[in-house]
Amino acid sequence: MKNKKKIVYLLPGGLFNSGGMERAITIKANYLAEVSGYDVSIVTTEQMGLPVFYPVSGKVHLYHLDIGIHKNFGKESYPQKVISRYFKTKEYKKKLNALLNELKPDITISTLGLDIGFIHQLKDGSLKIGELHFPGNFRQLMANKLSKDFISNYIAKLRTQELKRKSVLLDRLVVLTQEEKASWKQQDNISVIPNPLPFYPETQSLLMNKQAIAVGRLVYEKGFDILIDAWQIVSEKYPDWMLNIFGDGNQKQNLLQQITDKGLTGVIKIHEPVENIQSRYMEHSMLVFPSRYLDALPMVLIEAMASGLPLVSFNSPCGPKDLIRDGVNGFLVETGDINTLSEKIITLIESEALRQSMGKVARAFSTRFRIETIMKHWIDLFETLDKNDLY
Repeated sequence: MKNKKKIVYLLPGGLFNSGGMERAITIKANYLAEVSGYDVSIVTTEQMGLPVFYPVSGKVHLYHLDIGIHKNFGKESYPQKVISRYFKTKEYKKKLNALLNELKPDITISTLGLDIGFIHQLKDGSLKIGELHFPGNFRQLMANKLSKDFISNYIAKLRTQELKRKSVLLDRLVVLTQEEKASWKQQDNISVIPNPLPFYPETQSLLMNKQAIAVGRLVYEKGFDILIDAWQIVSEKYPDWMLNIFGDGNQKQNLLQQITDKGLTGVIKIHEPVENIQSRYMEHSMLVFPSRYLDALPMVLIEAMASGLPLVSFNSPCGPKDLIRDGVNGFLVETGDINTLSEKIITLIESEALRQSMGKVARAFSTRFRIETIMKHWIDLFETLDKNDLY
């Protein structure tokens, strides 16, 4: 390849987050710049001088627009939010348009934040790809679970419709799973490319430590409150087993209080998120994933599989069923079913042989997500995508 393309990633929020989307974008940007020689940039809207969480290659250019979209999140009334969103979107569009015209990228990749409303209007000459890291109807899922308020549900519905309507105007929409692709059946511009593994350990967990691990943002949709309830049942039978949760978020204090109220401070620990999470997987004998929704293809499941851990997960939309073969490399549990979740955890606790067999299958299955395999799909897309000849 003589002339490497210029790639720009648009990341709502910032690289200070320890979330899966931020991890995936960083990994891919680093690979494209370091291994494939692309000219890669990441544009954020909310970095605001905060330190970057995941290491970014010195060959990746960073541009922080610092729009402050979420500056007063939770403090505004609905009318104030609507007005603020309108003016912040205008500011974002103006700054992004100027930057893209300066950078002149070949391809701009949106992670479908506020820019989905206007990215197709920008005349910088780049092809526009959308990269969806969550179920397409996630806003409605959140509104339905968190609020019965008509206005919030109606706004969520409108924003979901906007996403569906505007994504048709993209040169390509990339989703993470076949299940998610099926929900976009009215569109013909869909590709499926999973997230890549950031690492593939030379060895795997021995699965002998009496510890389970859970990883993710400490927010309502991740379901850690449900996991704590389930672990209370587990602990009654196996008080010598520990649960270690790695993450941070707005529910942390509530979860710590829940742990205290249930008398579980000796068996459940909440740890700060760590960059080198792979070493932590090696210390545990299973991963539990209690997410209610919002995960298109959870990276923690792929990472845990690569480390040889069996999985116990809610069958939430959309990723777990693409990764877990129930009873083979882990267990799928109906979302919210505390009793069955605890039962499956106990099943793995009671059978070392089952842990070993599931972990072996999980590790073998994870090889299809190795970064060189996944990034070949992206590079093929970049090199064959043409305005007049989409494949």
